[in-house]
Amino acid sequence: MMEIREAKIDDSKKIRELAIQLGYPSDLETIEKRLSTLLSDENVMIAVSVINNSVVGWMQANHTISLDSGYHVEIVGLVVSDQVRGRGAGAALVEAAKVWTGVRGCDMVRVRCNLIRTESHKFYIKMGFRQKKEQKVFELGL
Repeated sequence: MMEIREAKIDDSKKIRELAIQLGYPSDLETIEKRLSTLLSDENVMIAVSVINNSVVGWMQANHTISLDSGYHVEIVGLVVSDQVRGRGAGAALVEAAKVWTGVRGCDMVRVRCNLIRTESHKFYIKMGFRQKKEQKVFELGL
């Protein structure tokens, strides 16, 4: 049986392992510090999917406002273990984000997805998202 719940600091090790699967390596201490900060932010939702007492996926959603599109929730990270993909863990996390979005008084969930993650594109379309645009991301290190 699968459970969706709020993440806890004790989940840091598994969250780290899943982030590595997604291509974002970090050390455990860094993940613990970030998770601690994010869990204390009322505008952030960190949820985990648990099967047989083991975290198999996580999602971060942020409640935000922008001048052009107003308030919305954005899924800024979602990963499910490659061992259980296709079994509903990701869909359950998205559903949790949709519920949280409604509780926050918003009517839109947004997600950005790397162009190379074609399987993720199919997943989001299946979940009812529609592609709005493609974009490039630029960074400036300081």
